[in-house]
Amino acid sequence: MSLRIRLNLLITILFVSLFICSSFYIIANARDSVQHEVESTANLALQLIEIAFSSTTLKSDEQKQIEVLKKLSEQDLTRHLHIDIESSNDVITPDEKHIVVKVIKAPNWFVKLVTPPLTEIRLWLNNPIEPPRGVVIRADPADEIDENWTEVKSILIFLLVFIISSNILLYFVIGKYLAPIDTILKGLSDIEKGNYELELPHFRLPELDRISQQFNHMAKVLLESKAKNQSLTKYSLEIQEEERRHLAQELHDELGQTIAAIKAIAAAVMNDKESDKNQINSSLKTIIEYSDHIYQVAKNMMHRLRPSVLDEFGLIKALQSMIDDWNSRQDNIFCHFSFSNIPSDLTELLNISFFRIVQESLTNALKYSSASKILISMNSVNFSGSNYINLNIHDDGVGLNKDKPMTGLGLPGMKERVEMNHGKFELISEVNKGLTIDISIPIKS
Repeated sequence: MSLRIRLNLLITILFVSLFICSSFYIIANARDSVQHEVESTANLALQLIEIAFSSTTLKSDEQKQIEVLKKLSEQDLTRHLHIDIESSNDVITPDEKHIVVKVIKAPNWFVKLVTPPLTEIRLWLNNPIEPPRGVVIRADPADEIDENWTEVKSILIFLLVFIISSNILLYFVIGKYLAPIDTILKGLSDIEKGNYELELPHFRLPELDRISQQFNHMAKVLLESKAKNQSLTKYSLEIQEEERRHLAQELHDELGQTIAAIKAIAAAVMNDKESDKNQINSSLKTIIEYSDHIYQVAKNMMHRLRPSVLDEFGLIKALQSMIDDWNSRQDNIFCHFSFSNIPSDLTELLNISFFRIVQESLTNALKYSSASKILISMNSVNFSGSNYINLNIHDDGVGLNKDKPMTGLGLPGMKERVEMNHGKFELISEVNKGLTIDISIPIKS
């Protein structure tokens, strides 16, 4: 069920509830009005009768009393009243020509709801000569019920027409204002398909317009992330190809030539039948030297591909070894490394990530920073009940403008490694004031 239909259904339920409550309220008021009207009329008739019979002349003239009582009994034409005259020996009733049958036009359900309790007033007239006679006044709400039904019907019809018209109008208005939702859904579908260049227009509703602007911002961020990922992928492929080219060249230049030399020496020794022992020993010594060279070249290759010390002695020893080797090859820059409370059971992914981040930092500092000192500290910290490894790398070099995007590939690659381990990467730098990289990566306790 669509949002439009749900909203209209909710509004319809509210309107129907309003209609029902209004109907009960109107009918209750009509019932009170009918009751008050008939009671007032009956009391007024009673007072008029009492005033009429209080006359001295009427009290002493029996014939006139009978005529007045008969006239009263014929007042069924009076609204809301039935008047009957009773005595001990007869009942004075009106002539048939004065009897009016009142037909109620209101429906039965309305009559049942608004008809008040029966109102009956009895007045006894005492005469010293004749037996007492009673005047019985009974309320008849028929006319008042009809009048109230006319008013109630008009009000209920007006409410019903208003509710139906409003509901239809709201259906179209809601449809008009919710129409942009289809555009937003289509945009999300395009995003799912990888179309990050999509941009939604401005909408009239402030809420939908904010959604549109946030959507456009999200699409822009995704487009930038896609470009960065493509750049990182390209960089990774270039690194792989460069590493393969370097390995192939080194295999050709170092291993290939050295093996060819060993083969040549061995062939010369084998073909020279007149060689004395000293010549053979010299050739064997040369072969041993070449073999040592091959071993060293192979060891360097393996270390570049995967530092064996990382597997043999752990992360800290591997970092110390790499930094010491790096310091031994530099004259104008020195790296100081400190650590505390680093667990020895870090995962392989964390070990290689920290190792490559430090390695890339040293490479970047050497190439771009013009620094004389690098400080690297690595500590285990606890924050809000969770354990983290904090890696802080600082140099005193030329720094960079942190407001500019990281166009190089070293820093984005480091950030990618940190985010891959669900960590936080923060770059703090000012031009000519050095650069600080602060990294926090969560670890399992």
